[in-house]
Amino acid sequence: MNAILRALALPCLAAAGLIALPAQAETVTCESRSGSYVSCPISNGGRVTLSRQLSSQGCWENDTWGHDRNRVWVTNGCRAEFDVGSTSRSDNKDAAVGAAVAIGLIGAAILASKHDRDKDRDRDREDDRYDGGRPRQTFDCGSSDNRFTYCDAGRVRGHVEVYRQQSKSACRYGDSWGMEGNRVWVDRGCRATFAVY
Repeated sequence: MNAILRALALPCLAAAGLIALPAQAETVTCESRSGSYVSCPISNGGRVTLSRQLSSQGCWENDTWGHDRNRVWVTNGCRAEFDVGSTSRSDNKDAAVGAAVAIGLIGAAILASKHDRDKDRDRDREDDRYDGGRPRQTFDCGSSDNRFTYCDAGRVRGHVEVYRQQSKSACRYGDSWGMEGNRVWVDRGCRATFAVY
């Protein structure tokens, strides 16, 4: 992944909560026996969620169980296991939505980067062929006394055009000039500078 994609990806992943791993959840068992109020200490703070009810009596948050910064409490026969520092389902859903957005943005950045690379490659190929509109090479060829003449064009990889006509007689392709292999022929007084593109 190149620097641009990293620059796009890291903020997206951070915003989605995918870079920093969540703190390890602590599981605390707290039990109200005989309906008594019981307080159970917790060490790492953070979000507290009921992970597994152990009692037949109901466990309802802020009714038969609750928590503050340092403890979980239960009453009225609630017995349960609690995760401290874990994320809720809604947090997971939010993270999943954030992850989907981040992945979409990264995918779009990758496609945009590929499109730019393809355009650059095509431009390079075009420049390689035409060299920005300038010919690869030029050479002069002239029909003296209106005679048919061959001139070596060298190793032609592209196409050949009249670059600058030097004669008063017209230089028209297929009529007074043309190509045969790597040679240009001129006739009928055509005299010109030819360009290989």
